[in-house]
Amino acid sequence: MDEPWASSADAEIIDACLGGNEKAWQTLVLRYKRLVYSIPVKWGLSPEDAVDIFQAVWLDCFRQLSSLRDIDRLQPWLIRVAVRKCHRFSESTRARGESQLLVDDSPDSFVDEGMPPAFAAEIDRDQTLRTAVEKLPPRCRQVIQCLFFEEPRPSYSAIASRLGLSENSIGFTRERCLKSLRKLLDELGYEQ
Repeated sequence: MDEPWASSADAEIIDACLGGNEKAWQTLVLRYKRLVYSIPVKWGLSPEDAVDIFQAVWLDCFRQLSSLRDIDRLQPWLIRVAVRKCHRFSESTRARGESQLLVDDSPDSFVDEGMPPAFAAEIDRDQTLRTAVEKLPPRCRQVIQCLFFEEPRPSYSAIASRLGLSENSIGFTRERCLKSLRKLLDELGYEQ
């Protein structure tokens, strides 16, 4: 994420966004882009439709950010808007689909339509994990991303070469980073 906003709270970033700060807006989108995109993917939509949902959610966010009364509820609001758009999109035909994406999703008028509790819990767990990984020191973040999020998984020698480490230190570094990640997940209230 771009400095100076990378470690800022959502409230600070939102305040800067409302003041017209483009870097703050970019940081907000970067912070939640995986969350927003993961919802239509988990819903089973095609990559093209997932991108359409993603863009529609961020358009609504841009339009309605100033009316969000509880800034600490941005993440749940983004989830609800994305789920609502997925629900409506999957119910509509392609001919009616594009106009359906740009419906009013007022932050204070949402009813959780079509979101099973297990789906909501999975989305929350995934976002908590992403948040914890982002809070890791850069070296640990890189190691965790290489070992657990890249496909195909790179070899220890490839990781060592990429990160400028000795191949023999990757296992120790992995364990240290996993310990740090577990601690952050506990602090964030991660539920398995």
